[in-house]
Amino acid sequence: MRQRTKDIQIKIGGKTLPVNTSDGEKECYVEMLESIDDQMTAMLSHHDKVLMVRLDVHVHDRLADNAIMTDFIDRMRRWACGKYKKNKRLGYIWCREVSTDKGLHYHLVLLLNGNVVESHYHVLKKAQEIAEHHHHRGYRNVPHFGKDPMHMMIDRNAKGSYEAAFEWASYLAKTRTKDNKHRSDKANNYQTSRIKPRLNEHGDIFKSGDDYKKAIAAKASRSKQTTTDKPLRMMTDAERQLPLFG
Repeated sequence: MRQRTKDIQIKIGGKTLPVNTSDGEKECYVEMLESIDDQMTAMLSHHDKVLMVRLDVHVHDRLADNAIMTDFIDRMRRWACGKYKKNKRLGYIWCREVSTDKGLHYHLVLLLNGNVVESHYHVLKKAQEIAEHHHHRGYRNVPHFGKDPMHMMIDRNAKGSYEAAFEWASYLAKTRTKDNKHRSDKANNYQTSRIKPRLNEHGDIFKSGDDYKKAIAAKASRSKQTTTDKPLRMMTDAERQLPLFG
């Protein structure tokens, strides 16, 4: 069974992060919180500013799997990387939920290079366009949130920026209204991108204060490293035998 928490804070990777549990009244899945932190951290290792955009994707209730979200993310990625040439990656976090008033829907957070994509406006418009033009695939709509905030710029060098964004995104980890009725046994209730973090010259995740040039040089050095150059602890059993018979 997945671990749950009502705590208003959680410790992940040495960080103490605020969680939206409505002051301890409602539960969140710990596994989802860890996945959210993983992808936010990875994106910020590549970009000192990351634009976080929140969307809801409403779909038809008959959908038992999440193929429609695979389609949606693929269309958004191709659009974002095409329109914004320097936006080379698209991070995402989504969860599948069902409620009486909204029916089957997905809460989605997109993560983009904030140095290139500074406004959520075109992101929202593209999302709505996808839903409107592909009703036959099972989309209903992507509603506008009105006055509610739909985006947040995360600044790697600004104190408190990450914590505020994490708490905002932690809403997706709530246990209530997750879809355990319509989905098939093979369909997940949440998914994230799998962006790998940039590492600094010490092999740790790149963060505020690290030297970019040193990180690039270290990456180049690692890519040239041969099997016999690897530290012993990093070798497979087969690789450990190579120096003996060379």
